[in-house]
Amino acid sequence: MKALRILLIILLAVLLIGVIGMIGWATASAQDATEPALEILNQNGVEREDGLLVFRPNSPTDTGLIYYPGGLVEPEAYASTAQGIADEGYLVVVPKMPLNLAFTGINRADAIQEQFPEIDSWIIGGHSLGGAMAAQYAKNNVDDLDGLIMYASYPANNEDFIDFPIPILSISASNDPGIPNQAAFYETVSDSATQVIIEGGNHRQYADYAYQPRDGIATITAAQQQAEIVKATVEFIESLE
Repeated sequence: MKALRILLIILLAVLLIGVIGMIGWATASAQDATEPALEILNQNGVEREDGLLVFRPNSPTDTGLIYYPGGLVEPEAYASTAQGIADEGYLVVVPKMPLNLAFTGINRADAIQEQFPEIDSWIIGGHSLGGAMAAQYAKNNVDDLDGLIMYASYPANNEDFIDFPIPILSISASNDPGIPNQAAFYETVSDSATQVIIEGGNHRQYADYAYQPRDGIATITAAQQQAEIVKATVEFIESLE
């Protein structure tokens, strides 16, 4: 029995060290928002409440977008596109994920929908890992959503989204190394989905942060890429109305 207790103590200690190490790694690796996003946040008085960034349109709306951030990217980095969508008349909510990893907060959308009862129509989307987790949430909550947007993303299992009961938009950038996987997803679901490809864009420029490992080289500016993202998103939302 004494040996078993010692073994359990050792296992718990290893687990604790691993958890602390993961928290430290995620904290050190997180990509903060760069100046363009910070300017948007300051100029527009974006609300920060309950771990959410809330981008409100100028007039009341009954349509909202929940946007899950990419892995290890701070939600503030998405300010430019989120504000651009809000300026077109839609509520946009970007949640902070535990450890900046969306798989730790797949169901954050539940509380967001409860917090904004004035919104009748919800679309969920996300960038990269955030998109994959938004897709997972959509798969389990189709009755609560009207659309799914995959920003430089694809789900764990493409076949789960064949004949999906809500419309899907896939936005890809031509210089994103992940575009083959994104294209394979679209090809699988093309009968019930829409695709937009941004020529010259890359993975990082969906938001404003400093570094993306092994990314392609963009031949358009981040502002140009984000303007196209806003345009594609708004056109998709309008098509749902």
